[in-house]
Amino acid sequence: MSCLRILTAAGAIAAATACTGPAGMNGAQGPAGERGPVGAPGPSGSDGMNGAPGTAGMNGPAGPQGPQGPAGDAGTNGRDFRFTGTGLVVTVLDAGVADGGATVDLRLTDEGGRPLDRTGSLTEGAVSVSLVLGLLEQRASDGLPLQYVSYTRRAVLFDGGTFQQNAADTNGTWTELSPAGAGLYRYRFGAVVDVGANAGKTHSVGLYATRTSQGVRAVDNAVFHFRPDGQPVTATRALVTDQACNACHTRLEAHGGARREVPLCIMCHTNTADIDPDTGTSFDFKAMVHNLHAGPRLQSVDGGVPYRFVGFGNVAHDYSTVAYPGNLNECEACHTASDRWKTNPTRENCSGCHDRIWFAASTAPAGYRVHPGGPRADTECIVCHADNSISPTTLKHRAPSRDPNRLNVMGTIFPMAATPPGTRPRVTFLTQVNGQPRDLLAQRLSRLRFTFAGPTVEVARFVSETAENAPDCAVVTDGGACLERVDAGVFTYRAATELLAGDTGSFQVGIELCATTDAGMRWCADDPVRAFAVTDAAPVSRRKDVTQRQCEACHQDLQEHGGSRKSVENCVSCHNSNLVRSRGLVVPIDGGVVTAGAGNFKDLIHATHAAARYPAPLNDCQKCHTATAYTLPLPATVLPSRSELRSCALSLADGGPSVPADGGLACLPGAVAATPVFEPPTSAACTGCHTSVAAQAHTILNTTMGGLESCAVCHAAGKSACVDTVHALAP
Repeated sequence: MSCLRILTAAGAIAAATACTGPAGMNGAQGPAGERGPVGAPGPSGSDGMNGAPGTAGMNGPAGPQGPQGPAGDAGTNGRDFRFTGTGLVVTVLDAGVADGGATVDLRLTDEGGRPLDRTGSLTEGAVSVSLVLGLLEQRASDGLPLQYVSYTRRAVLFDGGTFQQNAADTNGTWTELSPAGAGLYRYRFGAVVDVGANAGKTHSVGLYATRTSQGVRAVDNAVFHFRPDGQPVTATRALVTDQACNACHTRLEAHGGARREVPLCIMCHTNTADIDPDTGTSFDFKAMVHNLHAGPRLQSVDGGVPYRFVGFGNVAHDYSTVAYPGNLNECEACHTASDRWKTNPTRENCSGCHDRIWFAASTAPAGYRVHPGGPRADTECIVCHADNSISPTTLKHRAPSRDPNRLNVMGTIFPMAATPPGTRPRVTFLTQVNGQPRDLLAQRLSRLRFTFAGPTVEVARFVSETAENAPDCAVVTDGGACLERVDAGVFTYRAATELLAGDTGSFQVGIELCATTDAGMRWCADDPVRAFAVTDAAPVSRRKDVTQRQCEACHQDLQEHGGSRKSVENCVSCHNSNLVRSRGLVVPIDGGVVTAGAGNFKDLIHATHAAARYPAPLNDCQKCHTATAYTLPLPATVLPSRSELRSCALSLADGGPSVPADGGLACLPGAVAATPVFEPPTSAACTGCHTSVAAQAHTILNTTMGGLESCAVCHAAGKSACVDTVHALAP
């Protein structure tokens, strides 16, 4: 039954809710409506991925070949980096002056002769070359070479003034010569060179050069002489040689070590442009070197005026304490190349040592002494100071060995028979004075002293006996010390002291022999020394760590203790491992402790040379030592060095002396208590020079409580810090 109702809208809704039937089927789609207006475009989307590339097409056929163009310009030859070794050799090939300028041609090579690139671009290590140029003045009367006049100078500003000093050239230019890569160069000086009337005089180019390769710095010096007129050189100045200087200095070097040769030194250190503006001290070589070596013996220094310079970098150098180790009067020790020291004396030359002698006619300033001969010109010096004149230079300036009035004392010890323990040595010896046998009983020596020491494997003790007044054995009945005449000048000395029962090995005897002239001049022999057997089958001499020749390279005539002890072999008899130095030592009574230092030879000599202004590299052990004497390990027989800590066993309450000594009260000699201190042998040798706290601590840390040293672990040959490498002389 159907319902048909007319409903209102509200009612229709209610009716639909209440009586809705099933939905009918969709009708057919009606026709499309009209297109609406185009809307605004939306944002662009992201790009899609590129597609895979397509396959390449085939090459087309080649076109016809065109005509060949012209050849280009040839390029310069290539330059390869070349292998070279260390070292530096600079060879001067030629030099000349033309058109107001001077040039010099050089070859630069390593120590193997391989050419070097000066700039260091093609071979390792740039070569720095500094050059000086000067002419050698000559005396008009006889052409005697005098001093250099330098073309190369520099202006030094001081206190608002300008001072000219000789120096290396500046603003010069370098040109590489053909063939390229051969190490050939030409230097044109920046200094203006106008030889004028000096074309016939000797001109000299001096140079100093350095190169560092493989971490090693090499130095070379050269001096080349020429005449601008092209004629052969006939005049050069050679009064002192490098060899003479290096007898003491090992290798003379100054100004940072690059200037090492006397012929180069004298080109700048002349009597022109020579004043240090800070001190007024002359840089003239002859004056400077004489003054340097005279040091504390200079009359000026003795008068309170220090001898000093202010050098490069405003560093002050005071040489007032430099003590020449040889005979300062022996001019020939340095002047080995010429005798001009005696044939051409001048006021400048002599004032180098005699620096407070007044030669002028005016009144002498305070502190000066008027020349005994009055005012004199240089040409007049030889009148009085020639060999055949009233005051010969050679009379004062000579070695004792060339003194015509000397006594030539010589001693020779003959081979000795074995001296068993507990017996007294017998020494047979020959004495000659001026080549004649000396009868020691009829004409006594002023010094005759025997020193017995041993054992020679390492000297531990000695005994000395004075015998210049020993009686003739023919009249001695008590077995005491005496001299027995054997032959002309030959005597046997019977010692007073017996060897100890426990002595073993070999001992040695040294003799001091001196004779005195009627005028009171004393002359001594070089101490003869000889070993003799005690329990050894044959005598064994002590090892030779140093030689007399090495010592006398500087000391010329080594002598100590009044001049009677002149042999290194004899020195070690007394200065052995157990000797303690106590002369002048004051032990206070107030409880203080003082140290009596070791008197062992190595301790004493190392410390003395380290503290002094030693003239050579201090690390050059072979300067004094034989080839293997300083290498490690040391022989097992070497003893430690003994020193002592000394104090007083008394107190003031015990009634000690009342006389002050060195600010305190001195202990009575018999009341001094000594505690020995032993330093192991390697430490003792090394700390003589290596005196720092760190070095001392290093030796202590590497030594056991029992005195065993481990030094050789690092410092023996082939080890990480071997002595012979560390102490090798730098190039």
